[in-house]
Amino acid sequence: MDNTNTPQSKLRSFFSSPLFLIAAQILLTAAIVAGAVFYTYATVIVYRLWKIVLIDIAFVISCGLLFALTYFEKHPDCKLWHLVFPFLIGSGVLSALYFGVQAILPTYVNRTISCFVGISIVLAFDVACVVAQDIFAVKRDRKFYLVATIVLVIGVYVGTLVLSAMSLPHGWIFKTFSEDEQTFAVADASAYRITDADRRAGKEWMQSSLAGETISPAFDFSLGGKSFRESLSEWTSVVERNETNEVGDVEVVRTFTSGDVKVTLEANYYDETATVEWKVILRNVGASRTATVSDFYAMDASLPIASPTLYFSGGSAEANDDFALYSRELTSKGYTLDTVKGRTSMLYLPFFNLSGASGGATIGVGWSGEWTASFAAETGTSVRIGQSALEGYLDPKESIRSPLVALSFYGGDNPLKGFNNFRAEILRALPSGFTESSMLMFAGAEGQDDNSKANAAGAKSHIDTLSSLGILDTLDYAWFDAGWYDTAGSGDWRDSIGDWIVDEKKYPDGLSAVSDYLEENGVKTLLWYEPERIPMTSSFYESVTSVAGRESWLIHPTNGSGDCLWNMGDPEARAFMTERIAASLKENGVSFYRQDFNMDPKTYWESADRTLYGGRTGFAENQYVTGEYAFLDGLRGEIPGLLIDNCASGGRRIDLEMCRRSVPLWRSDYQCKKEKTDLSEASQYQLYGLSMWLPYSCITNPNASSEYDLRSQLGGYVMCYADILYDAPTEYAKFICEYSAIRDSFAKNYYPLTSCTPRSDFVAMQFGDEKEGVILVYSRGSEGDRKIVPNGLSATTNYILYNVEGDRTSRRNGGDLMKSGFTLETGRRTAYVIVYKED
Repeated sequence: MDNTNTPQSKLRSFFSSPLFLIAAQILLTAAIVAGAVFYTYATVIVYRLWKIVLIDIAFVISCGLLFALTYFEKHPDCKLWHLVFPFLIGSGVLSALYFGVQAILPTYVNRTISCFVGISIVLAFDVACVVAQDIFAVKRDRKFYLVATIVLVIGVYVGTLVLSAMSLPHGWIFKTFSEDEQTFAVADASAYRITDADRRAGKEWMQSSLAGETISPAFDFSLGGKSFRESLSEWTSVVERNETNEVGDVEVVRTFTSGDVKVTLEANYYDETATVEWKVILRNVGASRTATVSDFYAMDASLPIASPTLYFSGGSAEANDDFALYSRELTSKGYTLDTVKGRTSMLYLPFFNLSGASGGATIGVGWSGEWTASFAAETGTSVRIGQSALEGYLDPKESIRSPLVALSFYGGDNPLKGFNNFRAEILRALPSGFTESSMLMFAGAEGQDDNSKANAAGAKSHIDTLSSLGILDTLDYAWFDAGWYDTAGSGDWRDSIGDWIVDEKKYPDGLSAVSDYLEENGVKTLLWYEPERIPMTSSFYESVTSVAGRESWLIHPTNGSGDCLWNMGDPEARAFMTERIAASLKENGVSFYRQDFNMDPKTYWESADRTLYGGRTGFAENQYVTGEYAFLDGLRGEIPGLLIDNCASGGRRIDLEMCRRSVPLWRSDYQCKKEKTDLSEASQYQLYGLSMWLPYSCITNPNASSEYDLRSQLGGYVMCYADILYDAPTEYAKFICEYSAIRDSFAKNYYPLTSCTPRSDFVAMQFGDEKEGVILVYSRGSEGDRKIVPNGLSATTNYILYNVEGDRTSRRNGGDLMKSGFTLETGRRTAYVIVYKED
């Protein structure tokens, strides 16, 4: 029986035909190209030596093998050593193209683009090579070699890309093999104090780089292709203000003018923390367009630090190791860190610590958008910081600004001095209300298991319960999260974003009645908003689009999203939103404004560049970011004393400018994943990492059910879901009393006493100064005696140590404690709070 014409045989014949194999190979290779584009666009941020070596070897071998296979398919009877020549030719030619591109392009474009171009060129040649060998294979019917080539191309390149991506922070390879288990030297309290030499270094640097009569500018930009620094003699410089106040702070406003462009440098020196801070504003003061502005760097300077270690932190990637601290030895090759999707701190925090053998410096960047920071060490340490992409002319009266940069020098070789100085600077600049209130509590919040009390009656129930437990006076704020409004009638908080109308079913007398009741009991109100995301299904969207002349108020999506972005860069739109939110805050009796931002703004900004700014790169972002700061400042102007919570899908918009106005009360959306069993460990890790830079932050654990879980939530602020208040009232009251006794320590110095990773079995960290403080100890896995060595004490002072319950006291000398430590008998999955005070 002839089976050649059966459907099965025809299908088998089709799948084994050279034409099908060629088509499959082309499609799969195209998929590799698409993967390369995505990879280089989104994740090529930091180069590490071992990763570079792996990628380079993979490229060289794959390029050589492709050429060798091409030759082999044409000459299948050749001797094996004949393949050495095409292998060398293929690897040499294509590698020269790739590495040549990498050597040349970074001079003109950023590293991501140069890597993308290099990979694309190599892949294009690979495709040509593969097509050529396919033709040879069809002629000679070498299907086996054709299939082998498909496997080779896909395996090598996809494997290389995946390996590279996974080697970045938050990738499993990096986590598994990383040596970033940070440990720090123990030093006397005097080693952490800011000295006169530190202050002198800051003042001298400010004078030579920003404020002096003759300066080597710490910033730079190009105008019409000409560098500002290199053409400084062509600019007229005027110091408009140079004032020193009674505590030694210095304020300098300096302008440079050339033609129709005016450059304003606003710089400050803060004597308390020996910190220099500045930003640069470019303005067109003429009647016509300027030449093209490009290469605008807030900082482009060399620091007198030889061969330093660069410390930097991961951002909030919704992972259990958010804000992990990393370190790398700087060389002339350097490191470049930046952002993704317009998310300021999704990949990395824009904070850095350069620690040298005899001194170092910390650097903070204030830019709530796409920033880039590059570091390299030769004779000194070169630093270049700016908005990631900005290029275009300035229209008459138009202005743009640089990111804010803060720089602090510190003496000695202990990087913890730099970290603690940075924390002190953050604390110095925060509005005073943040330092006066620490305790927060959920009182009817989206995210609770039991939402039956997420209403007015629930708020009263919370107050009654807290009063009965005797801890009402410890509560500063009641927290009302998403879900206090519901114009869509669906019961889902996501459906009514943008329409800030109180849900009358939950709050029949309005939220203001609840706020008044809370105020009578000594409790203020915190309320959640998300003003920048405007769903096209909202009533507010319809009201805005129905009025002519407001087209620029909304930036419409280009990626299929149903959400628009409110254009904070438009002055009229910003004023409208400021008035709208301020009115709502006043009406609802809000003292703590919680602002969320659940959007990736980059594609919106790129769209607005085309539609609103004539195709000029980065201008929409620049106007938007500066408008965002004006919006927050406007709210505080309307409501004096208003406090602001900075949330953006967790901690994804943390930078220096936002830290001047707000604190992150929700560090990571990882805690939204109730199915995770490591939320307590994640909370510890986030506190450990973020405390390197910030004195105040907060998170909770929706699964908290034990003392270990509750103590894992400790930090500058604490909060608990209301569920815990009712499910475990005794444990809740005990935890709140514990926190009240130690809360002031978290705003002081911070000393990690052990390393901390998701795999760490034991973690200890210390908050305080040489007079008093607290040591948090988390025994995650095994039990037994643990040695703990405190840091930052006074060697000549005696201390009393006791647990937070008040017993197990001992009296020890500070020098002895920092040398020999003390032993703590630990149990499995147990948390300990050790308090120390000078005797």
